[in-house]
Amino acid sequence: MAEQRIRNHPILSIPRRKQISFHWNNQKLRAYQGEMIASALFANGIHVFGHHAKDGSAQGIFCANGQCVQCMVIADGIPVKACMTKVEENMVVKSLEGLPELPRTVDSFQFSKTGEVTTDVLIVGGGPAGLSGAIELGERNIPTLIVDDKARLGGKLVLQTHKFFGSIEDCYAGTRGTDIAKILEENIQAYPCITVWLNSTAMYVFSDKKGGIVTNNTGYRIVNPKVVLNAAGAREKSLIFPGNTLPGVYGAGAFQTLVNRDLVRPANRIFVVGGGNVGLIAAYHALQAGIDVVGIVEALPRCSGYQVHEDKIRRLGVPVYTNHTIMSANGDEHVESITVCQVDRDFKRIPGTEKTYACDTVLIALGDNVHDIVDRNYGHDIVDSQL
Repeated sequence: MAEQRIRNHPILSIPRRKQISFHWNNQKLRAYQGEMIASALFANGIHVFGHHAKDGSAQGIFCANGQCVQCMVIADGIPVKACMTKVEENMVVKSLEGLPELPRTVDSFQFSKTGEVTTDVLIVGGGPAGLSGAIELGERNIPTLIVDDKARLGGKLVLQTHKFFGSIEDCYAGTRGTDIAKILEENIQAYPCITVWLNSTAMYVFSDKKGGIVTNNTGYRIVNPKVVLNAAGAREKSLIFPGNTLPGVYGAGAFQTLVNRDLVRPANRIFVVGGGNVGLIAAYHALQAGIDVVGIVEALPRCSGYQVHEDKIRRLGVPVYTNHTIMSANGDEHVESITVCQVDRDFKRIPGTEKTYACDTVLIALGDNVHDIVDRNYGHDIVDSQL
C-alpha cells in the first residue's frame, strides 16, 4: 500500500526526518523517528489496530490524545496507547487480537531517588491556558513547574495552521496558532522561575495537593506545590449513533493531530459533524492537505462558528447542511459512507429526508453550544434519538 504522507502543504514546511523500521503483526514497515505508533500505522495505510475482545468490532483511534483506549496495542511486550507512544527502531508492535487479557507489566517505571520536588505552583498542562497562567506567575517571580505529556509545549495551538481573530494584544490576532505556540514558549523561557517537564504525565493529585508525575527520563516523582493549577485541556466529544465506533469515526482534534502535527494523510473523503469553529476549521485543514470534504452537518439553524470560516468553506465548494444531523456511519471494518437527515425545530428527525454520502472518515466536531442547548431544553432524550 502506498505511503499516506503529506509531501506538500501551503502553510506547513515538510521537515527532513530520519526513517526507521518497525514491525506490525510480523510485517516490516517504515516510520519516521520520533513519531507516534498510531501516526506511523496511518502513514502505512493501517487504520484498524485490532478487534474488541467481546463483540469483535474493529478498533482504531478516536482522540489521538491519550484520553481513550481505542488505539491500544502491544509494543515490545507492553500494552500502550498507540497515539502516545513513540515508535522506535525495530520495535515489535502487535494488535490485541486473541489475547484473553493484557500482558502483566512489572516495574514499568521506578521511583526517583531525588526525593520530592517543591514548588509554589504546579501547572498540569502546557497548552495555551497553562502557558498563559505560567507567564502571569513568571512576571511575579513565583516558582512554577509546568507538566505536559507531549514532546513540546503549545497544546492544541500546534495543530492550528489558521490565523486567529480577536485582539492582537490579548490573543495574537492575525497570527497562526502554530506560531502563537512558539511565541508563548519563548515567553516562558524568559522566566528563570519557571521549570518545564515535557513527556510527563500527572498520574495523581492527592488530597494534600502533592502530585505524582511520571516522566520519561526520571521515572515517578512526587511534586509538593502550594497550589495546583489544572489546565489539562478539553476532551473530544462523541455522539451515540449506529457505527459510531467504526474506525474512521474520530474527533476533529485527532484529525488535526494527524494532518497538521504529524503530516499524515489519514483520509481521502471526510464528512464533518458539527458546524462550530472546530468543525469549520478542521474542514479547511483537510482541504489544505488535499483531502476532499464531502459536507458538513449542523443540527442548529445556522453554523455557530465564525462567519468568515463558514464563508471560506462554502466558497471552496463544501456544502453545509444546517438543520441536519448524522443518522449512522456505515461500513464493516471501516467507514464507507454516512447517512444524514433533516431535523425539525425540536431536533427530531424528519422522515423521508435521509441522504447517504460516500466517505471514508467522519469527524465528530462538537462544541459546548449544542450540548448546552440539548441539556437545558431537552434533557437526555436528544441523545437517545441520536442527534
